[in-house]
Amino acid sequence: MNRWGLHTILDQKKVENLYNMLSDHQQNESSAYIVEELKSMISYSICGYKDLMNAISYAMTVLVINQQGLIQYTDEKFEKWTKQKLTGRKFNDFLGMEKEDATYLEMMDKIRAGKVWKGELSILFSDHPGVYLDATIAPLREPNKANPSILFLGANVTPYKKQELTVVEQARNEYNRTMNALVNLVFKVGYDPGRNQYYYKMFEGKLAQDIDLTTDKVQGKTLAELFGEQQAAFYKAQYQSAFLGNSISYKHQYHNRSFYSTLSPVEENGEVVEIIGSSIEITSHEEAELKIQHMARHDPLTDLPNRAKLQSDLDQWLAYQTYDEITALFCNLDRFKYVNDALGHMAGDQVLQIMAKRILSCLDSDDSMYRIGGDEFILLIKEERSNQEILRLGRRILKVIEQPLRLMNRDFFITASIGVSQYPERAESIEEIIGRADIAMHYCKLKGRHNILFYTEQMDLFYNQIISLEGDLRKALSRNELSLHYQPKVNVATGFISGMEALVRWEHPERGTISPAEFIPVAEETGLISQVDDWVMHEACRQNQQWIDQGYAPERVAVNVSANEIQRNDFAEKVHQVLLATQMEPQYLEIEVTENSVMQNTEECIRTMQDLKAMGVSLAIDDFGTGYSSLSYLRQFPIHFLKIDQDFIKDVLKDPSDAEIVKAMIQLGEAFKLEVIAEGVEREDVLDFLKENDCAYYQGYHFSKPLAPDDMEKLLTRKQTYLNQMKNPGEQ
Repeated sequence: MNRWGLHTILDQKKVENLYNMLSDHQQNESSAYIVEELKSMISYSICGYKDLMNAISYAMTVLVINQQGLIQYTDEKFEKWTKQKLTGRKFNDFLGMEKEDATYLEMMDKIRAGKVWKGELSILFSDHPGVYLDATIAPLREPNKANPSILFLGANVTPYKKQELTVVEQARNEYNRTMNALVNLVFKVGYDPGRNQYYYKMFEGKLAQDIDLTTDKVQGKTLAELFGEQQAAFYKAQYQSAFLGNSISYKHQYHNRSFYSTLSPVEENGEVVEIIGSSIEITSHEEAELKIQHMARHDPLTDLPNRAKLQSDLDQWLAYQTYDEITALFCNLDRFKYVNDALGHMAGDQVLQIMAKRILSCLDSDDSMYRIGGDEFILLIKEERSNQEILRLGRRILKVIEQPLRLMNRDFFITASIGVSQYPERAESIEEIIGRADIAMHYCKLKGRHNILFYTEQMDLFYNQIISLEGDLRKALSRNELSLHYQPKVNVATGFISGMEALVRWEHPERGTISPAEFIPVAEETGLISQVDDWVMHEACRQNQQWIDQGYAPERVAVNVSANEIQRNDFAEKVHQVLLATQMEPQYLEIEVTENSVMQNTEECIRTMQDLKAMGVSLAIDDFGTGYSSLSYLRQFPIHFLKIDQDFIKDVLKDPSDAEIVKAMIQLGEAFKLEVIAEGVEREDVLDFLKENDCAYYQGYHFSKPLAPDDMEKLLTRKQTYLNQMKNPGEQ
């Protein structure tokens, strides 16, 4: 009802009744004039209001809502939309929003405060698609009412809204297509100061889908809930910096995948309101970089850490004092060069891989192993261990290394030398520990190989002498400081000389005589042994041919050849060239090779020895019994002599086992039709033992020590005189 008691201002019948009532109370002309004027004003107002309402009804719908929120009046247009009577219904039932909605709360706050609210509302009906209204809600000025009714005016903007929604939907679809097509990840970060929490407003892109972190999954969750406390703390630090206005780039990981992200702050009125972030996956790049770093710090053959990694680790441990004690074992394979020369580098690489695995099998998980080049390995023990424990470890390593190697259908044997140094006991710095372990290893090699030795200060002096000795040996070869002595080979049955062995000697201009036991290992380690061998063979052939040319009875001269020489493909040709140069007949040359040297590259050695035999050169296995020879191979070797090592001969009368071994070796030579030579015979009773067991020849101090050429020549002279007497018995 309005203030005239009319449901609508257009209720003309009720207005006329009011006029009649006024007319009945007319008393005079003056009052009649007033009534007519009033009547005229009311009619004018009603017409104007009617025109206004027509205009309003054309443009918008009208509702009046009382203080209880019930619809008190609605125009026909609104009722046409609903197709039902709405008077007395709750207006809120038709609003397309929740009471918690910010728009609803704002609207109600203004209405309660008696203010006008303007905005857009959606009106929903059960059997109607609903309309969108551009609404104005204002309180009605009703006297004597604390909670006035409200007037709702709504212009129908549904066509425009639908068009707008269509545009929005198109934009949303375009946005979704764009986001879904993005290969990388795009995200927005907001900040809630009340909770002091960073949160994600958006998380889109194919990468987001791939890692299963999309907008719907990250919204409403804290960083800790998504990533855990530790990773959340990292992200929080990045976001804090970005909200200070900084552009940030950083690498991070999620589920073992690597990402590179950038953050760009978004400012409004000079204040950062949110962060736009983007991420790309760099897992493959990181893996490639890690692989490059791994390759730079690891040996490609064995995948062990290399010298650069060793230095880096040592620097770090020294800087942070990580360990109180470190023991370094410097392990070097013995005569590995011969394996490479004999079998080729591919086989050599295979040997290194096998040896690396064998050594690693002896180490604890806390120990470290490095390959620093060639056949050299460094083992670092980072726990405190006694010398006895280190010795046991070293001997275990030596034992696994010396196990037979099966390569190219043949068995090979390799040994190693290990030097040990400890920090801080034997070294003032971690770097120094490696150098001193290296010195101990070389000392071990020079003292016979296949052993483990701890560094001592005396080794420094010895090692410096070795370095000096190497330089002097190079000079000795160029200055002809080397010489040969000859030890006679004697027939056990007759006592006559039946050849000789050439032994190298070195007379140093300052240090005097240097034993072969001292400089030959140096020559082998430095590669000078080839030059020494070449010189010895040439000089022995030259000297022997000179004696023959001087009329002495021809004797066979034996020359020791190192393992690397006999394994060279061109060794037989080299011997041939020496014989041509010295003009000595091949039958007067005997080549002695050690048992181990021919077992390193057996097939090739057999071919070389066959070439030498075909040439007329005799062959002998030296130091027999001390190596790893196989009887099957021994049968194949085209050799003429077996030389029993003096270690078995010297105690043949004291040790029954040595006596039995020597007897067995003599019988073995007899079975293989080889002549046996016993080395190191110093006493008559030992010689008697050899006679009893039919040994063919012997060498040793019992007959003669190695002699200089002039002294050896005297023995040859005596033999020539004897031969002359045998030809002319009457001259005796």
